[in-house]
Amino acid sequence: MATEPQTSTAVPPEKTSGGTKSKLDILYPLGLVGGVMALVGAAMVDGTSPVAFLNLAALVIVVGGVCSATIVQHPFHIVKRSLAMLLWAVKPPHYDPATFIQEIIEWAQKARRNGLLSLDALIDDIEDPFMRKGLQMAVDGLDTRVIVGTMRLRLHTQTELDSMAAGLFEAAGGYAPTFGIMGAVTGLIEVMHHLSQPSQLGTGIAAAFVSTVYGLVLANVFCIPTADRLRTVIAEQVVARNVFLDGLMGIVRGTNTTELQDLLESYYLPDKKVAGQPEAAAEKNQVAT
Repeated sequence: MATEPQTSTAVPPEKTSGGTKSKLDILYPLGLVGGVMALVGAAMVDGTSPVAFLNLAALVIVVGGVCSATIVQHPFHIVKRSLAMLLWAVKPPHYDPATFIQEIIEWAQKARRNGLLSLDALIDDIEDPFMRKGLQMAVDGLDTRVIVGTMRLRLHTQTELDSMAAGLFEAAGGYAPTFGIMGAVTGLIEVMHHLSQPSQLGTGIAAAFVSTVYGLVLANVFCIPTADRLRTVIAEQVVARNVFLDGLMGIVRGTNTTELQDLLESYYLPDKKVAGQPEAAAEKNQVAT
């Protein structure tokens, strides 16, 4: 089943089961390392030593300034939530449409045979609080309008909070180049104090502009791509929750399971052929003949 960070406190994504499981996405760390290595590699090709990019003062100015400005802009609970959601960039919850939908269909079949109360035994095994709450409301016999209204509101609120947490990284990406320039200006001021020593000017100016590089790399390799990546995970999670809600309504209303499955598979049109490989293979053979 799907995962969801708690609405009251920021926690790492919960354990998953059923159609959802967290999978390590190696592309994220590869992208981060690749962006830094591209810069260092280009410098080495030009004959610049990678050591030239090491400057503790510039690092303190850029990272410290970005962190300060970002936490000033965002409330504490959003900062905590964004740090917890950062795990999603490396190990996002992955929704397998076929497994996810099949589990809902099995719930529907069980409810049609034994009644909604038979699903009560499944509630404690559901890790996701959002889905656990929805199924509990259905088992309790609440009106469908109440269930839909409550769960849609929860979904909207959860999505807004997650989006604000993802937006924190985008905001940090906006501040990073500015603090990089501030670091360069600060370094140049220090250089001006040594104009009487021309032999040190070149080294001092080079060190001053390192902070600009730090700011640009932090913004364009880490902050902004991370924000967009988290938004993608949030969007996939919203789709999964809508699948669950429509499936839950079908269970409560006693919708035919075949009709319900067709409805839920419509959320994953690009993946629908994967579940129907025999049909696709038959069509392919027919075309070949």
